[in-house]
Amino acid sequence: MVRIVNLGRTGLYVVMRAGELATLGGRCYWPDAAQARDAARRENVPVCDGVLRTLS
Repeated sequence: MVRIVNLGRTGLYVVMRAGELATLGGRCYWPDAAQARDAARRENVPVCDGVLRTLS
């Protein structure tokens, strides 16, 4: 299972698995949460509900 994280200052979205940055489909960041969620679905990886947002 992965969690989508919005990196506040950059505006980019990443996915975290077990506290570590995960790579899905050869990518490790996306411009919006929907694209990150779609990448996880294509890889058959479940996604946590909600998006964690950081300030820095």
